[in-house]
Amino acid sequence: MSVVDIARTAGGLALTTGAQVARAPQRVRSTRTHLALLSTPRRRVPWTPGFYDAPANLSALAPGELIRAEPMDAYLVPGVRLRAHAWRLLHRSTGAVGEPTAVSGTLLLPVGARTTPVPLVAYAAGTHGIGDAAAPSRLLATGRDWEAGLMALALGRGCAVVISDYQGLGTAGDHAYMVGRALGCNVLDAIRASRQVAQAALSAEAPVGVMGYSEGGTAAAWAAQLQPLYAPELDLAGVAAGAAAADIELAGPTLEGSFFSFFLAYGAIGYAAAYPELELEPYLVGDGVRAIDDLRLTNILQAAVRGPRFARVDELTSPNVLELPSWRRRLRENRLGTLAPAAPVLLHHARHDQIVAFEHSEQLLDDWQALGVDVTLRVTRGGFDHLSGAVAGVPMALDWLQDRLAAPRSFRSPAPTGNVVPLRRTA
Repeated sequence: MSVVDIARTAGGLALTTGAQVARAPQRVRSTRTHLALLSTPRRRVPWTPGFYDAPANLSALAPGELIRAEPMDAYLVPGVRLRAHAWRLLHRSTGAVGEPTAVSGTLLLPVGARTTPVPLVAYAAGTHGIGDAAAPSRLLATGRDWEAGLMALALGRGCAVVISDYQGLGTAGDHAYMVGRALGCNVLDAIRASRQVAQAALSAEAPVGVMGYSEGGTAAAWAAQLQPLYAPELDLAGVAAGAAAADIELAGPTLEGSFFSFFLAYGAIGYAAAYPELELEPYLVGDGVRAIDDLRLTNILQAAVRGPRFARVDELTSPNVLELPSWRRRLRENRLGTLAPAAPVLLHHARHDQIVAFEHSEQLLDDWQALGVDVTLRVTRGGFDHLSGAVAGVPMALDWLQDRLAAPRSFRSPAPTGNVVPLRRTA
């Protein structure tokens, strides 16, 4: 099976097999619930022209204020529609240096919700790419979002799900890829905006949780860190962050010279987009000019095929921009672990993750514990690499999060079971 096939089917695997780690009665009940989520396709209605355009008065809007919303259909895979009320959103958010930005997203509300208010899960999407066509709100409309199955797990448990496209993904400008100070705000503002779309179901009393994996894990963790100051009115029941890259500055050595070195180019584009003083183009050399131009239009599958692969940053830029003092300063500003989340946090990670080293989660655990945070780290059982860590770990993270969403605020849920096991440090 190719890399493309694996990525395209990962969400479906999670939807159909994620519950198989549970007891047999739960498996049967889960299968029935998931089948009830599926429906027949309808004639595709494209988004309204100009939907993703920012208004002229953006700076006058409050963070999270809804700019516009329109109904849409969301698909698990092409031809298989999710049975949910769905909206495409555009709202005001905040960039890494405090500037107002317009960010798009998707809201999914379960049909026939059993509880009111409906629990809300902010699903922080993993890396989809940096081209506008890779925005989750656009991919869900065609059934080509490879994380749709993971989103449907939360939907199938009676939760509303809001998915941020993040800054510059779908909207104007380059995507602020892996810039935590922007991603965290985007996730929190998506929660705020969703309450304005479905006010009756998603009132201020509705329990809210955040979850994500990979880039989404980083976004979820940053949402947890920023919430006490940026969105104090949001009472987060819990945050589950999988394979979060806690220290972007140290991620480079893991990826340089590897098949996944295109992530470094993605990061360079993202940081240059988020911070006006960081220049990239003047330093590009050789194939770097073509590689960066090509990557700006890609989704992650296209980037994996086209590259640059097995490359080093100093082969694309001279000098290595990631070594420049101005770049290092901004990378360090986006290091997780310096601010204390108020919500309890579950970190989960495959020990042999080849893209985001397991040590990122170990260090984040230590840093947050030193700040008095209620944080737990679990090793993903059955996750032998980055992709399988998502398929195996996200369903169990959702179990933990669902316990918290259903419980009083003071409740501390027991450790998750199934595909995650407690961390045991090794010498």
